[in-house]
Amino acid sequence: MELLEAISKRRAIRAYTDEKVSEAKLEMVLKAGCAAPVGRSLYEKMHIAVIQEESLLKEISGAMKANMHMEDDPLYNASTLIIVSAAEMPYPGIEIADTACILENMMLEATEQGLGSVVVWGSGMTVNHVPGLRQKAGIPDGYSAVSGIVVGEKAMEVEPKELAFSIKISRV
Repeated sequence: MELLEAISKRRAIRAYTDEKVSEAKLEMVLKAGCAAPVGRSLYEKMHIAVIQEESLLKEISGAMKANMHMEDDPLYNASTLIIVSAAEMPYPGIEIADTACILENMMLEATEQGLGSVVVWGSGMTVNHVPGLRQKAGIPDGYSAVSGIVVGEKAMEVEPKELAFSIKISRV
């Protein structure tokens, strides 16, 4: 698949089957995340946690529901939650940009692998603020969760989006 095709096919998927993501597909998604640009090449200050343990996914989902006053599953029944964390960075806020690059690379590769994905912004906040969740999620001491995505086998199909200039652009 060429890059623009993958970009047009990458959509927010909010319904997943119970099927687990194969190890081969997951490995490709993680490699794509590790290939993302990170400011000043401070890769050692970034961490990726892969959560597939069903009881922990349910615990995180329940905590997110409570924290965000939701009734529906904020993880959309996905079999895999991937959270990107960062240690303290020398430039305030750069961990957000770095995380966004990592997540987007992983979502594009998930699309390439025939998987669905969607950003679950509140996952990082929840894991950081609910006692014990950061440790259960495998996030090292000194790191804070920034954001995450869920990845899984799609229970829905969506049409590719038309690539268009949907954001205002100024040229000077």
